[in-house]
Amino acid sequence: MPKKRFQAQYSKPQSTVHPSLASGPSASFRKYPATPTMQRQLLAANTFSENNAAPSVNDLISNLRSSQLSPDNQRPASTVITPTLPPALRQLLAHPETPAPTPRARNRRFDENGRRLPSGPPAPRSWLSGSRHAPESMKTYTADRLYPHDVEHLPGLADSDGGEMGLRDMCLRQMARNWDFIKVYEINNLADMPTSLRIRLMSYIAVYGPEEGIGLDGLKSLLMVPLEGDQEAELEYRNLGERNYEFYRLDLSGSVGRSISFKQLGELVRQEKTAGADDTTESWDESISRSLNAPIPHLTHLSLSHPPPNISWTKFLAFSKLVPTLTHLSLAYWPPPSLTPNSITAVMSPRNGMSIQYGGTSFYSFSLDNDFTEAASILKRLATALYGLVYLDLDACCEWAPALRQFTVNSPLGIDWRAQWPLLRTITLRSGWELESDSSLRDILSVRKAFVQAAATQNYLRQQRHSQQWIDVVKEDLEAKYFHLWRSDEDFAKRRAMGFPSTTSLRSVRTNWQDIDAEVAAMIEMNT
Repeated sequence: MPKKRFQAQYSKPQSTVHPSLASGPSASFRKYPATPTMQRQLLAANTFSENNAAPSVNDLISNLRSSQLSPDNQRPASTVITPTLPPALRQLLAHPETPAPTPRARNRRFDENGRRLPSGPPAPRSWLSGSRHAPESMKTYTADRLYPHDVEHLPGLADSDGGEMGLRDMCLRQMARNWDFIKVYEINNLADMPTSLRIRLMSYIAVYGPEEGIGLDGLKSLLMVPLEGDQEAELEYRNLGERNYEFYRLDLSGSVGRSISFKQLGELVRQEKTAGADDTTESWDESISRSLNAPIPHLTHLSLSHPPPNISWTKFLAFSKLVPTLTHLSLAYWPPPSLTPNSITAVMSPRNGMSIQYGGTSFYSFSLDNDFTEAASILKRLATALYGLVYLDLDACCEWAPALRQFTVNSPLGIDWRAQWPLLRTITLRSGWELESDSSLRDILSVRKAFVQAAATQNYLRQQRHSQQWIDVVKEDLEAKYFHLWRSDEDFAKRRAMGFPSTTSLRSVRTNWQDIDAEVAAMIEMNT
């Protein structure tokens, strides 16, 4: 019998072509512009598909590869190469000079001061948002500025007739509130004001002025008249220094670190000597007058209070060497002394050995370790630079007030009160807080701790200078300010935190600062 003929069945389905690949040439041309070579190949494939079976996927891929390798599909060169001639032949044929190649386009970046930034892509915004050098618009958090409470927070102002309600003080207050307009509109007249008015106006600007402070341009407009001429005339004017001869008080509260830097301030007080080696003077008093050429030649009172949190102690120590004549200084609301404030949480971990702290002050140096070594050494350097200091304002600095009491025989890192600052007579150590009836218990404990630190510093200085003139430590009178508050039974904890008894006067309470400090520490631990 003949064998049966049957067709074999395959389990794998037959491959089909995607509709977009099987479309006509017109659709392909409309969708993608093609070169002539690609058009011929597509027409050939379409003709082959009409006469025979549909082309497979492999055929289409091979045709696409061959079309990509075609020289017709190569992109033109981005630069056109123009033929050049030798210089002698070009001059003979009177051809124009070959133009120089165009410089490569570089997008140079500049900062706010016009300085060119380093090459490379800009730093991420997340890096700049937490940097103290970042612009104000890029910072994620900007601390609100604290203003001085009184124009006479720094001694040295002349007595005002009528107080702050007098006509003169009212005018100065309005000038301070509109300082951004006054410093531009009256730029030619501010330096001609009497010296006493200019000194008082700076204090009013610190209290009622703009948030960034007086500004460098505003300070210069108060000190010198703008000149329109060559630099020699300006240098000759600066060498005179007669206009600011009695300008002894400079109130820059809230301005240093914001609108005025220590470098700019140093240029106003630095005693520059312009006389050369071959210059000779006929009299000794002429050489002295040439050396006193700073815009502020006799600065004795300086207020640097209420700075931003990122104020630099390193720059301040360098600036203090330029003003050895200071007698009154205000450092109220300054952060703890540290040369590396950005390395508080940094730790170095060697391969062999224990991890050590990178900076001189760690995150727990004051609270847990009771380590004020770096702060004491910085204050000692400050005492060496400002030897003739008489008045020192350290309000709201009670956090690092123990750095004033670090000098011992075994550890001479702090201030030696028997040899350094021999003329110092007053130190203010107030808390800087103003409590009210609805103040929290934590704020009350902070004020009490500031009072304890001031009392401890006063006892320490009396022991160190028992044979010399005492230093008066100005602290808050808690009874006079807050004894009338928290009279109800619900506020008994607040009165106890402040140290007020329920029936007797504050004077009957023990005044031993060690016992008081122990009680406050126990209450803080109980309420945190």
